[in-house]
Amino acid sequence: MGEKGVGRFAAAKLGTSLELTSKTRDNNEVELKIDWSIFDNDDKYLDEIKVFLNVTDEGIFGRTGYISEVWKANQKHLDTNDEPSFEQGTLLTIRGLRNSLTSQNIEDMYQSLSRLVSPFQDKHITSEFNIILDLPEQFNFKSGLIERPDILQRSHYKLGVEVDNNGHATALIELKNGEEISISEVLHNQDHTPLRCGPFEMFLNVWDRDRESLKELAADFGNTRMVRDFLDSSTGVSIYRDGFRVLPFGERDDDWLNLDHRRVQNPTYRLSNNQIMGYVLIGRDKNPGLIDQTNRQGLIKGPAFSDLQSAVIQLLQLLEKARYKIRPRQERKMKGGLFDRIDLSELQHAVIRYVPSESRIPKMVADIQKEIDERFEHIGEVLSRYHRLATLGQLIDGVVHELTQPILAIRQSAKLGAESLDKASKQNQVSSFKLLAKLNDYFGIIINQSRSANDIVQRIARFGGRRRGRPGKFVLESIIRNVVALLRTDIVSVGAEVRIPNTSHEVSLDKTEIQEVLVNLLTNSIYWLQQVRKDRRIISIEVEKNDDGSLALIVEDSGPGVSKNDRDYIFDPYFTTKPNGVGLGLSIAGEIVKDYYDGDLDLLTPGKLGGARLRATLRKRV
Repeated sequence: MGEKGVGRFAAAKLGTSLELTSKTRDNNEVELKIDWSIFDNDDKYLDEIKVFLNVTDEGIFGRTGYISEVWKANQKHLDTNDEPSFEQGTLLTIRGLRNSLTSQNIEDMYQSLSRLVSPFQDKHITSEFNIILDLPEQFNFKSGLIERPDILQRSHYKLGVEVDNNGHATALIELKNGEEISISEVLHNQDHTPLRCGPFEMFLNVWDRDRESLKELAADFGNTRMVRDFLDSSTGVSIYRDGFRVLPFGERDDDWLNLDHRRVQNPTYRLSNNQIMGYVLIGRDKNPGLIDQTNRQGLIKGPAFSDLQSAVIQLLQLLEKARYKIRPRQERKMKGGLFDRIDLSELQHAVIRYVPSESRIPKMVADIQKEIDERFEHIGEVLSRYHRLATLGQLIDGVVHELTQPILAIRQSAKLGAESLDKASKQNQVSSFKLLAKLNDYFGIIINQSRSANDIVQRIARFGGRRRGRPGKFVLESIIRNVVALLRTDIVSVGAEVRIPNTSHEVSLDKTEIQEVLVNLLTNSIYWLQQVRKDRRIISIEVEKNDDGSLALIVEDSGPGVSKNDRDYIFDPYFTTKPNGVGLGLSIAGEIVKDYYDGDLDLLTPGKLGGARLRATLRKRV
């Protein structure tokens, strides 16, 4: 009678027989008895198998029936004095259990049943049923009403969101420090088009899992291990449709939002699956695109489900950002730049002055100075290599896309040339003028396309792990044009207009380092331009010479800009406002500008375009 019609298999798996008694209001009781062994006869068709069916006026139900006795025996577990009418309901009795009861399978049964009862008994999910276990005496430790644990009331953070049919989200965030933040935002899918999943609500409880935070909880709920084990076994984001749980979402180890993978990419900032217990509310009528799989295990993967995942991640990002801002972090405090030389000459002079008899110490200090200088140079090379590899990772998709076309053209031309030669050879026309002209065309295509591929490889090769070269003389605007060409695929994809300066500034610097800075600034702008209309997606790049001899490289876009609340954090490593961002782009760009050029990367007030406006000031080596 269920939606999928497979519940009877579960009954047959549990025991050898089933007795089902059911009654609707103002109708007779129907009693069905099934001995599953009668289905084992392979010689009989299904319509030849007889089952016992009986209709009676009253027996199990009614105020004097068995159901009334069950209610009265268990009413003490329920927080109510209201009695049901006992005029309707269903009783299933399974006999001949195929497995004996043990403490372990009682525990497993309890855990499974507890997940049917929502742990979030609130105004949004009010279970219309209770589960009471009435177990044999030896298992009394699990008898009684299944309830949710009190620890759920002590989460460090809470997020409540309502999303309407147009993707407009209204969110309330409650933080560990007691602060509450209200946010209104329009959600989009990965294609930046309206959501196809329909309206939904979401409520999350989130815990910090550092040692100190767990200790605070352990003071009220046992010990740290008990708290950790509870979170391990109970956390996850569930989905409820019309008040009923959709499995397996929220089950242990079911990470349908890929939260653990996101955290690996950015452990300082992201939340993992075992830090969150929450639920998403959908409805059958309001979310027609979210359809159950045939086996009732999950939802069919499609556009609607992908949009739901994307929307939930965007909402979780709001909480992650707010949480990041109040969590304690060690700030980088350093006198001078990262690669400013540590000079031991003062120490050396002091030793000569105050301990003139120790002639060996000044030499030791000189040796240490030399070793420090060598190590600093090595650290600079290693750090530069990691910077380049991080930037290279951002460019890979675009380069693969750009190389596909010339490689395809080379392959096709070579194939056609080979076929022409083979055909001419068979017809003894190897020296014909027509064949030579055709081969000349094919070889011309191969040469031209090879040059195109080589240009792409050369633009990307300098981001590899090789040593930095000596600063050379370049025209800065030429470097800008090369970076814009390198990002052409992404620029065209979003339909952006890039305005390149027509000035000319000859500089003496490391070409690749400046390209790294530009790549990170431009990829940031390209991403956020997708949030505005296509007809106003603009990026402007300017170069200015300052009175003190320094150079300013300014990148501005017409995107949504940086919110006032985020301005102090955008250069922090791992801080990101992108749903799947890593949060290293601006940090890497800032480190290059400061450590290699004694400069600053600043967020300026919006200019004519109205979006984000960043300035990289280069003071040294220019």
